[in-house]
Amino acid sequence: MTKRFQHGLSGLAYRTFGTGQHHLIAFHGFGRTGQDFAVFERALGDRFTIHAFDLPFHGESPAPTERAQHPFEPNELRDYFAAFADSIGVEKFVLMGYSLGGRIALSLLETMPERISQAILIAPDGLKPRPWYRALASSAWGRARYRSFIERPARVHRLAGAARATGLVSDKLHRFVIGQSDTRAKRELLHNVWLSFRHIEPDLDVVAANAREHALPITLVFGAKDSVIKPELASRLQPKAPERITTMIVDAGHQLLTPELGNALATAIAKA
Repeated sequence: MTKRFQHGLSGLAYRTFGTGQHHLIAFHGFGRTGQDFAVFERALGDRFTIHAFDLPFHGESPAPTERAQHPFEPNELRDYFAAFADSIGVEKFVLMGYSLGGRIALSLLETMPERISQAILIAPDGLKPRPWYRALASSAWGRARYRSFIERPARVHRLAGAARATGLVSDKLHRFVIGQSDTRAKRELLHNVWLSFRHIEPDLDVVAANAREHALPITLVFGAKDSVIKPELASRLQPKAPERITTMIVDAGHQLLTPELGNALATAIAKA
């Protein structure tokens, strides 16, 4: 059963799992919904109430296509989730983000660390800067190129095939890219998410400084066989605050939201 939280002009759907006294806010990956976090209810539900949001353009949340021209801003996300925490009567919450949701979580670690007691980042997007992405998305010409991909994906798919043939990308990564863009609906989603979240580019130096200043534990979780967000990306954040940031490697690929990971996190998460 989904609920909805409205703050200002923004309203998102979310699902609640568990009945624990501590609160955990979770963000899913691209093309998924908050329902994915139901797999953690058995392992974590006694300690936590999990509020798993559907991100914009996903699940039962709105699809505000105008955001391709007027993207979400980091402080806008901060204000929304601070208001949500206020609405459920909690000063601090545990933060969890997977893949695309990891980038949202990193942004909140940058802008509102005082409201977060601990963070679990599972194969998080946002660890690797993408200057080409920002450059294209910041111009009308570049945004038109994104739009053309919806109508004419063959060129991008040929480039992906050439990259696989030359060894620049693995077979697994190639299958992932094609699988995320093989229908018009998926390409529309890519376009809307890429452009609407183009200003959500976390500053990892600030994230690390906040972890130190607020004594905020951050756990990075990676799949050993993940070819999409590889474990070595941990080196972009963990060494910046090694006393606060730890890394967990599990025997899996990119699909990490499983009951087994829930069991591992039950012992890894410090008391909220």
